[in-house]
Amino acid sequence: MIKKLTSTLAGAFIFITAVNLFSRGLGFFREILFANYFGRGINFDVYLIAAVIPITINTVALFIGQNYFIPAYHKVKSRDPDSTNKFFTVNFFIFILIGFLISIVLYFFAETIIDVYLQTDNNSIKEIAVNIFRLFLITIPFTFAISILSAFEQAEYKFKYPAIGRLFLNLTIIPILILFTDKFGIYTIPLGFILGIFLQFFYLLIKGSSRVSFSFFSLKDKREVFNFLDITIFSIILIETIGQFYLLADRYFFKMVDQGGIASLSYAFNLFNLPVSVVSLAFATVIFPKFSENIQTKSFDNLQKNLSDSISANLLFFVPIAFLLFFYGDDIIKLLFERGKFYSSDTLDTFLALKAYAFSIIFYSTYAIFNKIIYGAKFVNWLLLITVAGIVLKIVLNFIFVGLWKQNGLALSTSFSYLFFFLASFILVYKKLPMKNQSLFFKELVFHLTNGFFSYIIIQLFFYYIIPNYNYINLVKILFFLPVYILNVYLIGNRSLVLVKELLNSVRSVKSI
Repeated sequence: MIKKLTSTLAGAFIFITAVNLFSRGLGFFREILFANYFGRGINFDVYLIAAVIPITINTVALFIGQNYFIPAYHKVKSRDPDSTNKFFTVNFFIFILIGFLISIVLYFFAETIIDVYLQTDNNSIKEIAVNIFRLFLITIPFTFAISILSAFEQAEYKFKYPAIGRLFLNLTIIPILILFTDKFGIYTIPLGFILGIFLQFFYLLIKGSSRVSFSFFSLKDKREVFNFLDITIFSIILIETIGQFYLLADRYFFKMVDQGGIASLSYAFNLFNLPVSVVSLAFATVIFPKFSENIQTKSFDNLQKNLSDSISANLLFFVPIAFLLFFYGDDIIKLLFERGKFYSSDTLDTFLALKAYAFSIIFYSTYAIFNKIIYGAKFVNWLLLITVAGIVLKIVLNFIFVGLWKQNGLALSTSFSYLFFFLASFILVYKKLPMKNQSLFFKELVFHLTNGFFSYIIIQLFFYYIIPNYNYINLVKILFFLPVYILNVYLIGNRSLVLVKELLNSVRSVKSI
């Protein structure tokens, strides 16, 4: 019998990581095009400010769809398996309605919202911002629908279609940027987003069309709708909305940073977020249904094993990435972005912001794992408290740091808030659940940090004494760093590499996806 890649958790992780890597690779090519066509110019800053609220709402919708729907779906399925399709259908149409209402309200308040962020008397710039803002509002109802379509597939351990669906956005934006930027300028970005999200929505709808039933509209008692909405959705909406405030908070300081400072933050954060989006979110997406199932069935030994394995593998990936971003980020930025309207001075400014982000990637990626356990355990009120406290910390630090280090201060405040999210979620999980081995993360972290510094020193000494004068020496150092790091892990026999080997071995017999 043919074994499908996505039929196992390990196989699903491999598949999602591969698709995410391709998708984020496209996304990074998109960022390269942004840098080439727009650099750190005023129009790109205006786009970043105008798009932040709609994009934040779309991001919140995707997180809500996953973090609300999957645990609630498993709860309904355990109580009444025959109700799952109706549960899906009700949530699907309710989410579309919510997205549509949000778009309508924001459309009429567009000028007021833009005035709050831009704080400028330049009417032409203001008009561009309002137009971009309103164009992005078109995507909101479709993204709300996508969130439920994707979450339903993931709840059924079917990861293929949501992963493929994410490719449409960048596959659409890239050719539109190349073909139409000269004609439409900065407007090509929102137009590309709109078309890409349309295609993603229709792809997922076609794949899941047999699940959608229009009997939702014929319910005799309309109050029956609320029987298929889990009460936790309201707390989750607050958590995910507040959790995205860091982007809104940074854009508010547009007038207090250098010109192009917001663009530097955007380029740096996208580079910082690339590995998180590819690896950590793949971990979280694949393991979340299993976490939820372990908690529902009170299989805490399995939960502990799944958590420990996720932490170990996560640190193996992200500690060396943190070193690369911190020590070699300028060369990475130069290689990726320094062309067209993105100059050498822009590389330096973006690198300084990237260094402020870099140290927190370890904690941010691990928090993504703990976050899924918290949702699976229905500790949403605790998570709401943590989220509010973390965002308050972020905003307070913004006011303190922006006067000292401008946009780099905003990046640093984000890193401190990520550190807080990790520590608070770590304490919550180990206090509220019967879990052991609390010291695993810190033991693994010390090991990988020590290995990282040791590998960095080896590389520096080798190239200083053996190959001292080579034009592209730092790029070669980057290529050598990871093999040296992994070799050290292999020689010591750390468990994280064993886990990755097992994961790869589990898909050797795969014949299809």
